Amino acid sequence: MTDTPKHILDYQLKIWLSKSPAERLHQMLIDNEALLKFWNTTKQDKNHSVKK
Repeated sequence: MTDTPKHILDYQLKIWLSKSPAERLHQMLIDNEALLKFWNTTKQDKNHSVKK
């Protein structure tokens, strides 16, 4: 998002980089799984509503 102040972005980056590479990879995998589930659900909802 572009409305987040720079000092907050810097702080978020500092927190992210303080994690180990394994922790960052694990979080990325969890986030990707959640995003994929969201898009699949959205796609199913869209297809289901079109058939009605």
